[in-house]
Amino acid sequence: MSIRLFDIAFTPGRAADLLRLAAAHPPTRPRLIVTANLDHVVTLADNAAFREAYDAAVARTLDGMPLVWLARLRGAREVVRVTGHDLIAAAMAAPWPAGQRIFLVCAIPAVGDYFVERLVAAGLERDAVAVTVPPFGFEEDEAYGEQLAGAIRRHGTTLLVLGVGAPRSEIWVTRQGAALGGPVVLAVGEALNVAAGLVPRAPLFMQRIGMEWFFRFLHAPRRLFGRYFLRSWRLLGIALRALRDRRRKAVVTGEPRRGTPGSS
Repeated sequence: MSIRLFDIAFTPGRAADLLRLAAAHPPTRPRLIVTANLDHVVTLADNAAFREAYDAAVARTLDGMPLVWLARLRGAREVVRVTGHDLIAAAMAAPWPAGQRIFLVCAIPAVGDYFVERLVAAGLERDAVAVTVPPFGFEEDEAYGEQLAGAIRRHGTTLLVLGVGAPRSEIWVTRQGAALGGPVVLAVGEALNVAAGLVPRAPLFMQRIGMEWFFRFLHAPRRLFGRYFLRSWRLLGIALRALRDRRRKAVVTGEPRRGTPGSS
């Protein structure tokens, strides 16, 4: 069963459950898992390509704690937060599926170096792990995109992990489609840098009270000020529109007029 908020169908379960779910889908195209936070909700409102990527994903996790709280208010009491950190931890833990071949698209070379050493030390063959650091704006470079997609497919990738940020990761994967083969795809952004030990993560108590965003802001204020203190206000308008649309639907259909701003 899915949990619907802001016209997005979220997939319940823990990280390992979602990885198994994705792997069970036919490998005829990339099997993308996306991790939704409030910034994603805002971006989805006016970015059609990002929305297409979300619609094509095989699973959408509740990453941001406010989304988890809202889902629980809607009655999904057992729902849990699943972050990019959780997906990486579950995906990188041995034992792996037979024939596992991992391709990492990293923001900086040091991240790839870390994971190659870690995965080979844990038992994967060296040629089963591939790494690339794409140039800035790679998602708009058609020739480079075809080249990278071909490399991923020739590698026989079963798990593709992108640590280059949203929405470009999700959009690029969806545009490439079957050219990538049929790997399970994790679009985890900076969580890949955190897993490599190059970027700190908020203390557990801040994660639990929904303040992880503030910890990230303190470590990159110039980059994140607009996202957290300007763009985030748009969510209020999105929530009010969702509530208005639900009430209009209730009037037309005769449904009870109840729900929260995340209802759809």
